[in-house]
Amino acid sequence: MTRIRATSYVTRTTPAGPQLLVFDYPAHPDAGIHLPGGGVEPGERPDTAAIREAVEETGITGPLELHGVVGVQQGTYNTGDPYISIYFHLTTTEIRDTWTHVMIGDEGVWDTGLDVTCRFIPLADAEPVLRTSWHRQDEFLHLLDQPPNGRSVTAGARNSS
Repeated sequence: MTRIRATSYVTRTTPAGPQLLVFDYPAHPDAGIHLPGGGVEPGERPDTAAIREAVEETGITGPLELHGVVGVQQGTYNTGDPYISIYFHLTTTEIRDTWTHVMIGDEGVWDTGLDVTCRFIPLADAEPVLRTSWHRQDEFLHLLDQPPNGRSVTAGARNSS
């Protein structure tokens, strides 16, 4: 069965220019740098999953505003199982530049309970950092320059509509 994933480009605007939220695993440096994202639960809307995953994986506390879908990828995991990953653009006014968070996830998943280091990087520097990941998280960065048309959602809030 194909796994549906929701992944988010979480950006903020600063006097120095736009920045993108990324995270890594200090205990697993070979795991690379990641965007927040994960599986869409049965019955869950993908946009709701994108917000939930951003909060669970990074502990972001600033408000999140959803600006819509920027792209869709299809592929296979190294196990051969297929996935579809929907990329969303979220914006925030998060004031922290860097912080540590304990990953929230499903029991038995390899990274549940691990510390992650979250940080904002200049959007202009994101492409080479994200290109090294196994599923090309850089693919839709160029679309983030499009005018926003979003709705505001409080971090951690769930929209059941």
